[in-house]
Order: sequence, then C-alpha cells, then structure tokens
Amino acid sequence: MSAQLIQEMKKSKIPMVLSITGGGATILKDFFEVSGVSEFLLEATVPYHPKSLSGFLGSEETYPCDSRTARGMAMEAFRRAKEITGSENVIGLGCTAALQTTRKRRGRDRCHVCIQSKDSSRVLDMDLDQSMTRAQQENQCVQLIFVAIAKTLFLKSSYENLRFEETSVDAPSLWKDLLAGTKKKTSDKKYGAIFPGSFAPLHRGHEEIIFLAEQKLNARPALEISIKNVDKPPLDFVSMNERNVPDQEIVFTNAATFEEKAELFPGSTFIVGIDTLVRIDETRYYKEKRNKSKILEKFQKQKIRFLVFGRLVGEQFLTLSSIRISPALLALCDEVSESEFRVDMSSSAIRASQKD
Repeated sequence: MSAQLIQEMKKSKIPMVLSITGGGATILKDFFEVSGVSEFLLEATVPYHPKSLSGFLGSEETYPCDSRTARGMAMEAFRRAKEITGSENVIGLGCTAALQTTRKRRGRDRCHVCIQSKDSSRVLDMDLDQSMTRAQQENQCVQLIFVAIAKTLFLKSSYENLRFEETSVDAPSLWKDLLAGTKKKTSDKKYGAIFPGSFAPLHRGHEEIIFLAEQKLNARPALEISIKNVDKPPLDFVSMNERNVPDQEIVFTNAATFEEKAELFPGSTFIVGIDTLVRIDETRYYKEKRNKSKILEKFQKQKIRFLVFGRLVGEQFLTLSSIRISPALLALCDEVSESEFRVDMSSSAIRASQKD
C-alpha cells in the first residue's frame, strides 16, 4: 500500500519537506525503496534530541510532544521547501510522537502530525494503544503520516482503521497573502491603540490591560499578532484561528519588530509590558548601535507612544518608575502604576502548566 501511495505522490508533483522527531521516522525507508522519490521529496530531517529540535525550530525553548510542536515543525519544513524550490506550491510536514519507553515520562503514548501548505494547515492527533509494542506504535505513526499526506493531496488511503482527531483550517485569502508576504497586515483601519502580543492564550491579565488602556486612551485597543517571529517559525493557520477570538479586534501582521509595527500603525499608542520596553531600549537588539537612536527618532516623527504596564520579572514587580531607560524612549512613554494594575500571570506560564 505504501509504495502505491508514494507513486501517487510522485504523480502529484508537489515538492515536500519532512521533519520527524523520531517516532514515525521509519517512513523514510518506505520512501527510499521507491525509485524517483527525489522528484518530490526535497529533504527529510530527524531532530531527535531536544536540543536538535530546539535548533530546528530556531529557539532555546524546550518543546513538548504536542500538536503545537508538530505545527511549528510543519511550518519550518514548509519554509524550507519554499526556500529550496522558490515556489509557494509546496508542503511541509511535522511529526512528533511519544512511544513506549523504558524511562519515566508524563502523559500518554501519542502521535501528532501536521501538514502545512500555502492554503491550509491540517493536524492529526492520535492516542497510541499502550498495550502495543514500540514497533507496533511506530507502524501506526507511519500510517498516520501517510493519511495526512493523502488527505492534503486528495489521494486515496487504505488506512481507514486508524482513530484520530483532525483539525483543518483552510485559510482566508488575507491570511494566505500574509504568509506569502504579499500583504503586511490583515486590516487597513486606523487604530489609536495597538496591543501587540502572541495571546497564546488570551488571559485575564490581557483583558484587564485592554479595559484599562481603553479608559486611559479613549480608544479600544486592537490586538496585533505578528505571524513572523525573530527566532521562531511563522504562525500556522490553526494557531491563527485559535487566536481569532470573538469580541476582540484582531490584526495579524508580518511585523516581527517594533520598527516594522510602527511603520504599519503610525500615530498609534502601543500597549506594552515593562519587559518589552526594556528590550526596545537594549542596543543588542539592533544590528548597529546607531540604529537604536535612528529608530527612536523615527518613532517620534511617526507620533508613536507607549503605554507601559508593570510586570513581575523574577521576584520583583517592575514598573516604568523602577527602571532606567534612555531619555529619548522615556519621553514617548506613559505609565500605568502598580496600584492601577498588577496581575502576575503570563501566557508562557499557562502553556507550561498545560504540558503533559
């Protein structure tokens, strides 16, 4: 069955890159036993060690075996496929799995597969039968990868006995254009207040910031989410859909830095945490030392301001009054005091608590 399906993949002529953390990697044997696979399989990587996976995804973060990791891997594989071919008509696949092991591990045996294309993100999540041997579980992972590819390329697959959950998002045209780089933002409205962040997830602290900012600025903040990150793969369409929460004005952009954000939203007040403001002021975040002063001058000309909220950093709650920043940046800032706002909560801490 696998050889026949691989032949059908060849006929589709859709180039692909595979990234597999370990479980499911024996699928490469199936591919390499079929002649002519190089016509569509551009690259296959197996970032098996945690540090190897972190390097593949461009971050020092430790990645758990979950759907989010598979999506990041698929997006990086998609980026690699585009880079190799110079075309948008490619797919990237990410697979991460937790199979039977002799070491202690939290959570169930499972497999997560994601396929990223220019039009959609497709995720298949499967719990593995813990009574199976590791080899049997590996075979199920291989089958799940084949199913994911077959679904994406509209091919037939006989692995219909697999039980898995599927999440698929067909992107609207604005999202496709954003990923392709032909648009810089999904809305051309003018906003008086912009609240940048990942909002993964949006929590009570964010909601209080939005409420206070609206009172102070007399403008409902739009949440700005950049699909590009300085040191991570772009956001996939499933992640974008998760963040597209009701009752909030969401603007997706390609602006990874505040210099880029200011270009997109001149005349706006940016709502930031104190830790973000410190990064804006640090010279090491600029290619050249003189670039910082030039960018701060540009902020002033663009009538950019910052509404700064305090945040718990380590064991100390920092506010604008408790740090030292350059006078040029300080002149663009207004402070929200600790008495007005203090919520010791973060999206990263929430995500960490949800890991298996």
